[in-house]
Amino acid sequence: MAKLCAKGKRAAKRKFKVYPSAYANMYASGVCSGRIKPKKKKKKK
Repeated sequence: MAKLCAKGKRAAKRKFKVYPSAYANMYASGVCSGRIKPKKKKKKK
């Protein structure tokens, strides 16, 4: 099994409340492969 990239893990942890789940891992692998573009966090002023 391939390791997930750090960028994908961060994006999944931001998007989902429970990170180690099937949906979160699927999202993270999509971000790592480039199929999904993670949404940027809005900066507070």
